[in-house]
Amino acid sequence: MYKFTFRFYLFIAAPLLAGSCASTKSTTQPVANISHVKFLSAYDIPFNLKYNNTTIGGLSGIDYDAKNNLYYFISDDRSEKNPARFYTAKIFLTQHGIDSLIFIGVNNILQPNGKIFPNNQQDRYHTPDPEAIRYNPQSNRLVWSSEGERIITEKDTVLVNPSIILIRPSGTYLDSFALPQNMHMYAAAEGPRRNGVFEGLAFAENYKTLFVSVEEPLYEDGPRADVFDNNAFIRIIKFDVATKKSTAQYAYKLEPVAYAATPETAFK
Repeated sequence: MYKFTFRFYLFIAAPLLAGSCASTKSTTQPVANISHVKFLSAYDIPFNLKYNNTTIGGLSGIDYDAKNNLYYFISDDRSEKNPARFYTAKIFLTQHGIDSLIFIGVNNILQPNGKIFPNNQQDRYHTPDPEAIRYNPQSNRLVWSSEGERIITEKDTVLVNPSIILIRPSGTYLDSFALPQNMHMYAAAEGPRRNGVFEGLAFAENYKTLFVSVEEPLYEDGPRADVFDNNAFIRIIKFDVATKKSTAQYAYKLEPVAYAATPETAFK
C-alpha cells in the first residue's frame, strides 16, 4: 500500500453540450454530455509524507467540495499505520495544470460508538478497508465505502460485510446503507470476493441516487479478471439516498486485462 509515491492526474472534460438543471440551489449538479477527456498534468505526493502525526498514503478516493474549494481524500490504510482517516486539501491550478497541493486537515473515521477503528491485530472483526469517498453538498455529509473482510482458512474464518457509511465532515458516524443480500460475505464460494467489493461511489440525479461499483465478479458471476475473455460480469448497485436502500443492480461485462501479471498468480 505504501511502496509507491502517490500521483494525481488532472484531466479536463470537454462538453459536447452544457447547461444546468432548473433549480435555484447552488448545489444542483450540472448536466453535460462529455465528448472527450484530455490529460493536463500530474502531481506527485512524496513517499511517506507526514501530516499531523499521520502518514499520508494509500489515497484511494477523492472528491471535491466546489463551494469551499476543498478536496477530500480517503486513505485505504486498514488502521495499520494510523487509524482509518480522510484528509482535506487545497489544489492550486494554473493554465499549465497542477501547481501545488496543500493538505489542511485530517479526520479519523469513527465507528458508531464514537471510537476510532482498530487494526487487524486489535480486532479483526471491526477493522475497516476504506476505498471510496464522496461529498454531498446538499446535506453537507460524506459517504465512504469499506470492502469488509473474508478470510477462510483451516484454522480460522473471518467474515465482515462490506459497507457504505454516512458520516459528518468531522468523521463521526451517522448511518449506513442497507446491503442487498448477495453483497454479504459467506464462507461458501458465493457472494463477494475478498478485497474485491465496493471500490467506487458516484452520486447522480441531483444527489438522490448513489451508484456503487463492485470491483470483482461475485463468485456466482464468473471468475476473476484475466488476459482472456472469461465471460464474467461485475455489478453496479443503485441506491436511493433518502431510504438508503438498493433499488437496482446492473451487470457490466468484464473485459480482459491488457497485460499478463508477473508472476502469473499476482492480482490482475
